[in-house]
Amino acid sequence: MNTQDYSISDYITDIQTIAKTQSDEQKITQMIKPLAQRLAMSDEFKKDKYKVCDEQQGFGVHLLHEEDNHDLGVFLFSWLPGRGTLPHNHKTWAVVAVVSGEEHESYWKRTDDGSVEGYAKLEQTGEGIMKPGDVATCTTDDIHGVVNNGQAISMSLHTYGRHINHTGRSQFDPEKNLEIPFVVAVD
Repeated sequence: MNTQDYSISDYITDIQTIAKTQSDEQKITQMIKPLAQRLAMSDEFKKDKYKVCDEQQGFGVHLLHEEDNHDLGVFLFSWLPGRGTLPHNHKTWAVVAVVSGEEHESYWKRTDDGSVEGYAKLEQTGEGIMKPGDVATCTTDDIHGVVNNGQAISMSLHTYGRHINHTGRSQFDPEKNLEIPFVVAVD
């Protein structure tokens, strides 16, 4: 497969077509997965502008596309070494493809019933290392955390059914059993 001639605009056109013809998030993510891998392995993200990170949050979020109604958010994340996120949900489907570096993924499940505001009990269910070309998918209720465990900036392509700052998603502190609203600074 020639990845060099696949552009961000090609990718967006392809995911728009998928989103118009499918409603099942499992089918949507599985159809987007090879496209995300193809774009992640292209030359699109070799530009220095994509390596810019927000020191305070530990990563940079570069908006590549968003529909007027906030659907189909496509981002390039750049992660500072040793930095990442607490476990979090997306409240929308997601496809994540590693562009460069290594990212440690941790997977979690919520064990409380969610009835107490600000409280959440989580249990870690697994973990793994994602490398360039690896692609992960998440459904609406999945919870995961990400850390760049390398010595250089890592980058990953993130595609969501809805812009992540418009879903009401949460991050979780498993040591303190807290659920906290999760909004990120977007470049």
